Amino acid sequence: MIENISKLTSNIKTFLQTIIICLGSAFALAFASQISIPLPNGVPMTLQTFSVALLGYSLSEDKGIKAILTYLLLGILGVGVFASGNSGISTVLGLTGGFLLGFIPLVLFCNKAKKVKNTMNKILLSMVGLIILHIFGILQYSILTGINIIKVATLVSIPFLLKDALSVLLAFIISNKIKIKHLQ
Repeated sequence: MIENISKLTSNIKTFLQTIIICLGSAFALAFASQISIPLPNGVPMTLQTFSVALLGYSLSEDKGIKAILTYLLLGILGVGVFASGNSGISTVLGLTGGFLLGFIPLVLFCNKAKKVKNTMNKILLSMVGLIILHIFGILQYSILTGINIIKVATLVSIPFLLKDALSVLLAFIISNKIKIKHLQ
């Protein structure tokens, strides 16, 4: 009986820790989203890519995905967590929504990268996640605007690739400097 109560208490503690970590991570991402420079193409320059990569390197795979899903759900429900305080399903289904949905593969690939031994392979795997994020963004923008993919890439992806690659690299470096056991 006491063993069962102990297990239940441990499960509740783990569950609450996961909720706190995912909510805290979602709000950290929301904060980074507010540091935003609006651009004429409708895709703002933010610290989101850095934050998502850092979450991928710092959290376990399931907590990383849950943190991104929490962020997206908060935004869909009307909390102004997206860039420039935007929210709503219309943002996720709008011009920049593909980039938001692309956070899921980025967090996954950064998480997978941290498990690889070779540093160069870690970086390459992370960059694959970044490219997939951009593909999601390009495709959704192209579908909604009717502009061909090549032109969309030159408008909303290529100008951000260097900044985003440096963001992922910086997140990788920082994550190697800090190790927080309870986030895993």
